Amino acid sequence: MKDLKDGLRALVRLDFNGRVHKTYRGSGIQERYEQEVAVLKVLEERECPYVPRLLEEHPEEFRIVTTSCGAPALHLTKKKATSLFEALERDYGVVHDDPEPRNVTYSAVLGRFCLIDFELATILPMTEEATKYVPSKDAVWKIRWTAQSQQGTKHDGNDDSYTILGLAPEEAHLRADTSEELLDPEHTLLAVSDGMGGRKAGEFASQLILAWLRGHAHAIYDHFSKDPDDPEPLAEVLKEVHLGLNKIALEDDLTKGMGATLTAAYIMPGHLTVAHLGDSRLYLQRDGETQLITRDHSRAFDQWQAGELNEYRYRQHPRRAALYDSLGGGHTNINPQLLNVPLQHGDRLLICSDGIIDGLWEKNIAQELAADSFDDIADSLMKRAVENDGRDDCTFIVAEISQL
Repeated sequence: MKDLKDGLRALVRLDFNGRVHKTYRGSGIQERYEQEVAVLKVLEERECPYVPRLLEEHPEEFRIVTTSCGAPALHLTKKKATSLFEALERDYGVVHDDPEPRNVTYSAVLGRFCLIDFELATILPMTEEATKYVPSKDAVWKIRWTAQSQQGTKHDGNDDSYTILGLAPEEAHLRADTSEELLDPEHTLLAVSDGMGGRKAGEFASQLILAWLRGHAHAIYDHFSKDPDDPEPLAEVLKEVHLGLNKIALEDDLTKGMGATLTAAYIMPGHLTVAHLGDSRLYLQRDGETQLITRDHSRAFDQWQAGELNEYRYRQHPRRAALYDSLGGGHTNINPQLLNVPLQHGDRLLICSDGIIDGLWEKNIAQELAADSFDDIADSLMKRAVENDGRDDCTFIVAEISQL
């Protein structure tokens, strides 16, 4: 067994099957043992999903065996912990005697925070008015995501790039292609860029844009921590990137005219800020309905949105990919689309390059995002897009927002 805690009041160990063994010590040992057993039984009867399940009782040894609730939630604030304990009392009628972050864990299996150590907790009678937990403004937010990219069959290289950045007060770092993150105090930046220009210039342009974003991550985080409703920091970075791309493009024939699209989503607890140029896209799926949040910077897209073209004619339009606004590309000025969007529990986001759009109609995208399991979306989305077209590079990040 592995020791988890060896203290004056209890010895807690983890066995090879992932079960937790807690042996009580110190004063009031019998009362504390009996009370935790009683509390865990009540919480199971009341169907509380985020506490240990009692598996075995050993009163002669003052020992219980329970399911595991994961590891300590090291970065949880006192404010967030308080909201979890308040929900426990409100929804399941148990008052914890020590509502501190040290009694909160995070279970990767359950994908949520859990509460532990109930030996001195108080059981309240449940009333008919009691309701199930509804996340408040102080609830803990989580984002999980998956990213994929595949080179198109008509391309010699992949001009698409993407980045997933975790931003915190003292650091900003790249995240894995598939992972999750708590949004307190961390923020998350998701971005997709589709490069334009021959001889590898497009690939270079998209990578350069995302490197610029990473270089400004600290400044962006500091600003949004103070003023989440002001998207100007992202706009300023885009303007700097735009000037830089045009300058580099003039220095070498290999990079002449290079440019790229960019769709960037900055995600905080309950809040999304979008900065966008070109024809990459961001979709929001909420309560079974999917909405295209960004607009393509092309005349054909404007005609489609105005009702002058149906989706079929728009997709067949010979100048559908002719952009009047993008990063670089020799444009003098840019006018990025900037949006602030309130987030809700259960929201799903799709950020993608136009290669995905080539293979999927709007109704297909809605169907994919509405999958019962988030884990099924990524592979199905890429497979469907590539099988239906696949000539252009296909890149996307799909994310799900939740409150715990």
